Amino acid sequence: MAAPAAWAAKSRDAAATDTQVLTWTAGDGYMGYTSAPTTAVAGPATIVFENSAATGNTTGMPHTLTFDTSNPDYNTDVDLNIQASPSDSSGGRHTAQVTLTPGVYHYYCAMPGHMMSGELTVTAAPGNDTTPPDTSASVSGTKDASGSYVGSATVTV
Repeated sequence: MAAPAAWAAKSRDAAATDTQVLTWTAGDGYMGYTSAPTTAVAGPATIVFENSAATGNTTGMPHTLTFDTSNPDYNTDVDLNIQASPSDSSGGRHTAQVTLTPGVYHYYCAMPGHMMSGELTVTAAPGNDTTPPDTSASVSGTKDASGSYVGSATVTV
């Protein structure tokens, strides 16, 4: 049975305002994350970092997901440092709520000897355009001696 149109519209509207979820995963390797997002949209986000047997970590090696806040070449407004291990109390799956701004974030694993790093590019959220439109108008037609239009005039916008 199909959902009523009003319910379907409400569901779409609710989905449009949901917080985006960005997931990083780690496994046995120390040279790179198993998966990591490369793009996001500015605004609230749930960061998920998982380093578990489900994501390929069979050795129990801990990893971190750290956002670099010391390099002015990158966004420095998100202070995030999550350590995850398959044997920790969360089973290696951790979440954090953040607010992303447009620009580029640099992230890395802070564990000594690990060379996992990358960039997350964040674009402005749709609908945040504050640039006023460029407009112009002109009127043409026949004028009398006092400057009033005689008959019809054409207005072009």
